[in-house]
Amino acid sequence: MPLLVPVRPPLRMRKSLPVACMFTVAMIAASSSSAVADTSYLRPNLFTTANANLVTVQSSFTEDFSNPAVAVKSDAWTVVGPDGATSTFTARQEFTQVTILEAATPNAGTYRLSTGERLGRIGPQILVDGVWQPFAPGREIPAGAQTRQSQTATVADAYVTRGAPTRAPVDAVIGALQLKPTTHPNDVYLDSGFRFTVLLNGKPVANQQVEVWREGGAYEEPAWRKQVSSAADGSVALTFDKPGVYLIWTRLSADAPAGAATPVRSYTTSLTLEVQP
Repeated sequence: MPLLVPVRPPLRMRKSLPVACMFTVAMIAASSSSAVADTSYLRPNLFTTANANLVTVQSSFTEDFSNPAVAVKSDAWTVVGPDGATSTFTARQEFTQVTILEAATPNAGTYRLSTGERLGRIGPQILVDGVWQPFAPGREIPAGAQTRQSQTATVADAYVTRGAPTRAPVDAVIGALQLKPTTHPNDVYLDSGFRFTVLLNGKPVANQQVEVWREGGAYEEPAWRKQVSSAADGSVALTFDKPGVYLIWTRLSADAPAGAATPVRSYTTSLTLEVQP
């Protein structure tokens, strides 16, 4: 069974802490840093169009969507066209904090823009209160602690539709951990919400925590973020209180495929979409 790596808000620094609490706080801070700062996204300049022949996309890791922090680099950039055929972006420029890409949209239908599944850093996880947590790089692992090695595997997706939506790109499989849309991602409205299913290797994941961030939500009072959990069949029905651009993402640790560099992988998958009025 997959083990969920909990997502916790960053802890504010305090002037003093009891010594007995320092190890627990370090574990939570390490988990929080990994869970938040490592969330990748794709953000196109438009989600629907009548006749645009290309779309421009930014891709980055962020903890404040959609303000870029660290540019995403990938060997698996993928564009899935309206008929399900795969290609890649027509232009790409990597900067320090953001990667800018262009994708051609010559035909009517939906285009899926994706980082592909990216294999990232390898590092230790440590067992804390029965839950495997990422351990901050460079820290000394306490004597006697139970550890294992893990590698990150991330996917970030967005969809752009020219004219009427098509389904083939939505049904394409990219990566082990999927946020599989039931509602077409370019057909999401405030009054009807968005439905999807969390899948791992094609199988539903029950009780999986999913984060929802609204673009600019950090500037709201209070700051807007939402957490939901999948049902027993892996399904999630999201509702929204405002139109806008949203980042939906989830993370879990699970066994890696046979022959992988580590026994487990920390999977993170995100989807950026626009909720229309």
